[in-house]
Amino acid sequence: MSKQLAKRTTVQWADYVFKQFNERLITEEEACDFLQIKRASLYKLRKRWLKYDLKKIPFQLTSSGQGQKRSLTKEIEDFLHQELSYIRKKAHYYRGRFNFAYISELIAKRFHLSIHRNTIRRFAIREGYYFQTPKEKKKPCIRFEMDSVGALFQHDTSRHVWLPGSGRYHDLIMTKDDHSRFIPGFSLREVESAWEHISLARKVFETYGCPLAYYVDRHSIFKFNLGSECIHYTRRISEEEGKIQFKRALNSVDIAVLYAEDAKSKGKIEKGFDYFQRRLPFECERYKVKTVREAMKILSELVNYYNFQRVHQETEEIPAERWKKAIQEKRTKLRPLPQEKDLDAIFSLHFQRTVYSDGTIKFQGRTYKINQLPGRKVIVAFIPGSKLMALSNNQKIWQYHFEGYR
Repeated sequence: MSKQLAKRTTVQWADYVFKQFNERLITEEEACDFLQIKRASLYKLRKRWLKYDLKKIPFQLTSSGQGQKRSLTKEIEDFLHQELSYIRKKAHYYRGRFNFAYISELIAKRFHLSIHRNTIRRFAIREGYYFQTPKEKKKPCIRFEMDSVGALFQHDTSRHVWLPGSGRYHDLIMTKDDHSRFIPGFSLREVESAWEHISLARKVFETYGCPLAYYVDRHSIFKFNLGSECIHYTRRISEEEGKIQFKRALNSVDIAVLYAEDAKSKGKIEKGFDYFQRRLPFECERYKVKTVREAMKILSELVNYYNFQRVHQETEEIPAERWKKAIQEKRTKLRPLPQEKDLDAIFSLHFQRTVYSDGTIKFQGRTYKINQLPGRKVIVAFIPGSKLMALSNNQKIWQYHFEGYR
């Protein structure tokens, strides 16, 4: 766009128009007419013009090196031939489905060199690997942006064929900071459950602190299936009960839970899922990964790159650096977990039970003797595979450790 503009006009004229527009001496419509560009291009170029102006250096329509062809080394060309040939001839599920942005990231990791995806695309066309023009996808809607780290965490699940070799769907649970786009928590599971969401939230809070609010999906986030987590038998909980479990746990440490009206309302995390959907399945197919444990190793590397090396397209900053910068500027709402509270009791699954006259309660087919409060209702707080607690008036009155978890 700036390359074409440079052919139509001069740097001096463009600089003059932006100065006039910035000082509100001409309208948006007049600025577009003077430069013969559309509104979106006007603001994109104005953003770059402001950077030049702040640095007190002469404005240029084309950025440094723009329009110059990059000469690829033989080592990189050999790597590209290897990758493109695999996608073109050997891949099964992803045969012919090229992701040039991801190949660019692989080159950055291996050769510590930044090569634009279009350079790789042109190479693929020139060498006969690639023939199509990719279809433009509608971008997810992006909400307003919070001005502080920890003001809002977006949290959701993506059900997808993450491991193509397994032939089935798995669930990726992910938490993303609204301001920095940093991903503090993620977990790939066989099936999502209320317990998986609660345990991931606790891990995030213990590592980074508590945000002011969580932004979650109203309809699909909690389909609780205890399944293999249960040490006795499978028990299904209704969707609404699952939601209450998660909201109750977060409210107990003063974190609000906000529900999105639709998927478009949480565009930031949807874009995050799209990023990993274009990378994780491809890697899992290539290395014949068929278990969640193996896939988590690959996913951890991808998330680490996303957080600490990749420049975000919208913020134009690396998420970890944006997170750190906000904290240094005291733009953070993160708070430590309240240690005076019983965190095991809070971050567990709660079920109401009535104590029998002999001082016992029943839970998942087994009888437990608590020897108190006969005829009274208590809350059974359950940590799958670890322990069982009885609560009365939010106070722990009894607990039982499962074998091997004392």
